[in-house]
Amino acid sequence: MTFVDHIKRCNAHDLANFAPLVVDDKIVGHIRREQLVHLTRFRDVFSISSDAVKLRAELSNYWERSASMDRVVRALFKNDVLTGWRGESYPVGGTWGGPHAFEIERAAAPFFGVRAYGIHVNGFVRDGSDLKMWIAVRAESRPICPGELDNLVAGGQPINLGLKENVIKEADEEAGITRELAEHSRPVGAVTYTMENEVGLKPDMMFCWDLELPSDFQPVNNDGEVAEFRLLDVREVMEIVDTSFDFKFNCNLVVIDFLIRHGILGPEHPEYETIARGLRR
Repeated sequence: MTFVDHIKRCNAHDLANFAPLVVDDKIVGHIRREQLVHLTRFRDVFSISSDAVKLRAELSNYWERSASMDRVVRALFKNDVLTGWRGESYPVGGTWGGPHAFEIERAAAPFFGVRAYGIHVNGFVRDGSDLKMWIAVRAESRPICPGELDNLVAGGQPINLGLKENVIKEADEEAGITRELAEHSRPVGAVTYTMENEVGLKPDMMFCWDLELPSDFQPVNNDGEVAEFRLLDVREVMEIVDTSFDFKFNCNLVVIDFLIRHGILGPEHPEYETIARGLRR
């Protein structure tokens, strides 16, 4: 197990298994070929061939496409093709900030292989010249990666919230961080990866934030998603990432990015260039 193994794990995929999802001659996602059978009855929405799945040209604007895709997604949930409805919409197509082709239910994003967005907050404390990181332990009731380690605050980025407002919301829900304190969170970049899973494809972007916390701060979970919090020396965190799968798969990348930016993981590491490049695929 090494840092590079986490990067490889999060970028393991084979696009040959997927048909591109195309809107206005632009690829906005990828659908696993064996799943195309579930879309054949929506001939008013899709044109399906061996080469691609195209949204019908008659669906010419954002709201028409969003409404049609919502109908498709709800049918997939009704037929148990998809599970875990979240009630949050993600933008599809284009780059962050838009313009976008349409929006879609968060839980359906991997099925259609569209980019999903999220925020991850590194909560840390200064101890003299040393750093400590607050690490969350995911509740056993979580449907994804129960019991695994996580960043102090993390969550999906719904289309109806700004990034900073989402950080503030999630900080309160997950760690009991007040708005006043969460306002000090600093945006420090983004980490991207493309991972194939049992549902489909995850070409995800995680917006990373750093939040320096006072030494007497104690996180408290308010939404039932965290079992406990641990305050660990940053080098202990580095050792956990470098030697285990204890962290949720994508959280490893966020921690690695933090270690590089704070000079804990430096260019003397023999795989430094591979690691640094691998965080943004």
